[in-house]
This record gives sequence, structure tokens and C-alpha cells, in this order.
Amino acid sequence: MIVDVHAHYTMAPPELLAYRGTQLAQLNKPRRKPLTLSDERVEQSLAGLFAAMDAREVDVLAFSPRAAGMGHDLGSEAVSRAWTEVCNDLVAQACALAPTRLIPVCQLPQSPGAPITGLLEEVDRRAAMGFAGCLVNPDVTGGEPPWTPSLGDEWWYPLWEALSRLEMPAMIHASATRNPAMHMNASHYVAWDLAATVELCASKVFDDFPTLKIIVPHGGGAVPYQFNRLRAVHAAERRAPFEEMARRLWFDTAVYDQDSLKMLIDKVGSDRVVFGSEMFGTGKAIDPVTGAPFDNNLPLIEGLGLAPEERQAILCDNAKTLFNRAAVFQGERL
Repeated sequence: MIVDVHAHYTMAPPELLAYRGTQLAQLNKPRRKPLTLSDERVEQSLAGLFAAMDAREVDVLAFSPRAAGMGHDLGSEAVSRAWTEVCNDLVAQACALAPTRLIPVCQLPQSPGAPITGLLEEVDRRAAMGFAGCLVNPDVTGGEPPWTPSLGDEWWYPLWEALSRLEMPAMIHASATRNPAMHMNASHYVAWDLAATVELCASKVFDDFPTLKIIVPHGGGAVPYQFNRLRAVHAAERRAPFEEMARRLWFDTAVYDQDSLKMLIDKVGSDRVVFGSEMFGTGKAIDPVTGAPFDNNLPLIEGLGLAPEERQAILCDNAKTLFNRAAVFQGERL
């Protein structure tokens, strides 16, 4: 079995964006209004995804709302809550149509200046519905005041406590940025991957929540490349060795370069790397050298010459550990 832990509903029917446009045009009168789509309409939108999974021999996919579309910086807390519910409901509908192939992962109703406790109702509600993971935006305002507290700050503790209790992993994934100097996909996302790792590894979070499961996407951004810089900072500040703290996190393989993948695995170990391709995301472009999509990164991993137990861990077993509450894995022996 091959499990991909990183995919977003980027191919959602256009009615979803139309709903969002209407909502943003009525910010003065936020209201909860459902988006109703037929199962046939949702199935049509997923056809390309399932075809790609079959072609790439991916059996199971962790499936979440479009990260760039979470839009936590737009509107009030009520607006964010209504939009989050619509996005999560659509993911739930999609996953119900393919329960052996898709694992539902939710976004959270984060909003600038809103208390972290406001997220807990949605976390518990989605967990009860069978969602097995969530996305956490470390930069709620998109790079503007009021600043979002560091992921290592105790401000986040109510969320970490809830996720630990539910055995639900969090993928730290930024949404859009308002900073015109930052390309959203090329610099904003990967900068926050590095920042998330730095802040969490320098904190007491994993001392206080030893069972907390956090995934840093895109191979941790610059983490493997700057590994010794981070080790130097920890040594200078008399912190626990960075190489030990980094192994409290998981890192996905949404990295489209074989040398970089090898470096990631060498630095943090195969037991802390989990397969993710983020298909139909940033890497959907065709590589002019190979003629294949950049995000078809499974051949890159297969070409590393990993030991059988390392391959099994990265492509399957680590995902089962992270998403152990997923219905598709219930009753399986890890």
C-alpha cells in the first residue's frame, strides 16, 4: 500500500469559488449558508485525481481543502467559520464517495485576533465525523498585524491539547500572503515550513504534549539544507540538540528533487519522513527535461535505493501511524 499524505481539493467544482465570491461581496452581512452539490458533480471533479492516483500507484490519499483558499485573513471570525464549514463539508462529501481511497482532513476557522479556543468546536465536530487530520495556518493574517503567535507559544496549547487527545495530526500549512514581495507558492509557503520547524524545535511543546503529531510539508522548506545552521543556533542558545528536536516532527516528501529528498531522509531519518506529493498543486507543471509532472515524485523516492524497511516506512507505515484514526486503516495491523 502507498499512502500520500498531502493533497488539496484544488480541482473542486467552480461553484465553490462562486460561493466564496458571493460571501466576500457580503462581508457586512455574514451568514451561514450551505453549498449543495450533487454527488455526481463531486465525482466528476475527482475523476482526474483518481486517474492520477491509479497511474502513480497511490492507494490512499489524505485529502484537505485548498490551502491557498483557506483565506483566514479575509473577513471576520463568523465569515471564516462559515467558509470553513462549507469547505470541510465538501471534503467530507468527496471522501464519503471514495472511503477506501480518501482520508478527510479539515481546515480550521482561524481568524485574525480570534482566540485559539474558537477552533475547538470544529476540531471536535470533524473528528466525530471521521476526519483524521487538520491543516493549521501559522500565519493567520497573511503577513500583517496582528501577528500570529509563534507555534511554540503557549497561546496554541488548547489546540495542541485537543489534537493530542483526539490523536489527530496537524499539517502546518500557510495560506495566502498579503506581502507583495513574497510569491505564495515559491517563497511564502516554504519560508513558513522553515519557521514552523524552528519555532517548534526551540519550544517546550513536545515536552508538554509528547504525543502531539505535527507534519511539516514540502520537506521542511530549507530545513535539510540549513540543518547545521539550526544546530549551531541550538548549541549557541544552550537548547536541546536540533537534530534530536527535529525528530519530534514528521516531514513530507512534497519535494521534487531526488538529491533534496535524499538529504531530508539522511538528516531526519526514514522513520520521520512520510510520502506526500501534493499532486495538482505547485508541482503540476511538466518538467521540460523529463516530460513528466514535477509532482510525480514517487519514482524519485524509488530511485534512492532505500532499504525495504525504509521504503515501507516512508510510503506507508509512517502515514498509518500519523493517521491511525482514519477509517481506512481501522483494524489493520501497523
